[in-house]
Amino acid sequence: MRASHPTPMNRIAAIAIAALLGGSLGAFAEEPPDPLLVKTLFANPTFASPEISPDGQTLALIHNQGDLGIVISRAMAGGAATPLVKIDDPGIRLQWLGWANDSRLLLGGEARMEDAVGVRARRTQLYGVNRDGTGFRWLGKRWPRYGDSQTTVQVEDRIVHWTPDDPDTVLIHFESPYRDEWPRVMKVDVMSGALHPHAPPKQTVREWFVDGQAQVRAGAAYPAGERYELWARATANDEFEVVLRNDLGTDAATFAGFHADPTKLYVSKSHAGRAAIFEFDMRTKEVGALVFSHPAVDVDALLLSTDGKQRVIGFRYTTDSPQIAFIDVAAEREHRGLLRALSNEYGQAVQIEPVSASRNGEREILHVSSDTQPPTYFAYDRALKQLFPLFDERPGIRRDQLSPTKRVTYQARDGLAIPAFLTLPRGREAKRLPLIVIPHGGPWARDSIGWNDEVQLFASRGFAVLQMNFRGSTGYGAEFLQKGYREWGQRIQDDITDGVRWAIAEGIADADRVGIYGISYGGYSSLMGAVRTPALYRSAASYAGVSDIETTLSDWEYYESAVDTVEQMIGGERGDKERLRENSPLRRAPEIRIPVLLGHGVDDPIVHVKQSQRMAKALRDAGKDVTYLEFPNEIHGFALEANRIRWYEALIAFFEKNLAPRAQPAAAAAP
Repeated sequence: MRASHPTPMNRIAAIAIAALLGGSLGAFAEEPPDPLLVKTLFANPTFASPEISPDGQTLALIHNQGDLGIVISRAMAGGAATPLVKIDDPGIRLQWLGWANDSRLLLGGEARMEDAVGVRARRTQLYGVNRDGTGFRWLGKRWPRYGDSQTTVQVEDRIVHWTPDDPDTVLIHFESPYRDEWPRVMKVDVMSGALHPHAPPKQTVREWFVDGQAQVRAGAAYPAGERYELWARATANDEFEVVLRNDLGTDAATFAGFHADPTKLYVSKSHAGRAAIFEFDMRTKEVGALVFSHPAVDVDALLLSTDGKQRVIGFRYTTDSPQIAFIDVAAEREHRGLLRALSNEYGQAVQIEPVSASRNGEREILHVSSDTQPPTYFAYDRALKQLFPLFDERPGIRRDQLSPTKRVTYQARDGLAIPAFLTLPRGREAKRLPLIVIPHGGPWARDSIGWNDEVQLFASRGFAVLQMNFRGSTGYGAEFLQKGYREWGQRIQDDITDGVRWAIAEGIADADRVGIYGISYGGYSSLMGAVRTPALYRSAASYAGVSDIETTLSDWEYYESAVDTVEQMIGGERGDKERLRENSPLRRAPEIRIPVLLGHGVDDPIVHVKQSQRMAKALRDAGKDVTYLEFPNEIHGFALEANRIRWYEALIAFFEKNLAPRAQPAAAAAP
């Protein structure tokens, strides 16, 4: 593997995968024909998850060969790549990498939980390997099960601090295998996997927070499921105490981060109807000064420095796309310079996200993308102020094959303004196009402008794509969120319907060629669209979609979700079952008159596979046109390349069959 050459910030050369492997820069992959191939968009990227070592000298990444993940490393200055380990157990999916110290790399994977009862479940696995490929081992522990001599694998769950001052350990958020034990923070020896307590458990505390000095100083508790308590202490020598207590809800104050003053914290709390960041004084136990708010959207999170000190340097929020408000002048100047250089090189605005940094912050790996730029990676040398190109995730895609996304707004029938995103196929007139509507999941989530492989798949085949942030979407304040409470299949669905009618009225969409597709809640909305507005759509597809709300609530209770909060937002108490059944596609399958495509992963831990199995059976029993694809060993989404490709091949073929042929002009869609 040859050395990468530094690239000035205002002259960034394109790079192919061959450059990373030491081949010629001229050895580009063959350009795919229009339209984009499913495999080009959805195969596992050849390289992924780049991580720089704490000393800034070594790059580690995952080299994918189909579903086989091989961890490799090379010197940042160049040279041959060294294979470290391969995960060839089909039951384990490699998910992430991270350097514990300059010579020890940790690997995160996940596998099926064989001892789960009643539900499908998966658990994380933590592994370690040395920089030279030696010393590979699972960093786990076996625990006796209740009442017998059998054993079950306990998983080191989530790393909460990499402890640079103690390079032989990391801190994890530890979930005990015993239900009567509360989570705690444990120290893990990265060579042996030995566990040592780092902070004691506290009753009802479900999540712990660790400051920049690797001290456990705060924890969130949810007594009775409807209240929020924040336990905190100013120093590691103090006792924990409850410093904040309030009911869960849109006006609740919740932990947001650590303040430079150890007697203070940052909390997220509503201001003028939007989530904002405030100071919180642990001595007085009162919310203090407003630190940052945005007039139109919620604040998402604090932005921390990458120099190991975890200083607050700004605040993250999302308008049409992710944004940052800096409070550190030097960090803002640097970020703007990088944005300007990369945007000039690509000829468009891009988004930059640091994904890994050296211990001193002098070297970083940056993830660069946009709605028409597939993810690509650069190494940034802060001292030299130079960028080094690393690799593209999708080198077979030409940017002239991609279609830009723009923000639009339409009014719902009750006058509520609905923000939405419209993607028109490149080179096509925006007139009577076949339209795919993609409601997002959640529903307590949101869409924004950025790289979206599904959108580009449809647009490259000549479809317009409409995504809307219907009422109940997050990011637009408490009132907008609450308008979606208990509105599954009702006003939320009306917002989706009104978006389709807007696109038809604007002349963008052909009323005879509209399809709807989504994942999870989006899949539910697709099925409910087919139920409630049968004349509006010509086909509907759902992956991992809810079909029966009542049984979904029962599943969530088993999965130990915040059931009280879920019922507040969806319903489910006594006397509410009729409404839930009325808005469950499974109960109304005979009313569907259009072709339906269903897909589901067997190991889905969020929406049980029975939701799609029963929906498929109900449609078949009613004599409807339904295709059901089931994916063994798959989750709530896709982890395996073969499954992902199989689904998207079927999905695009389904819509091309049902929407592409010209239909006879039809009357306006029925209400």
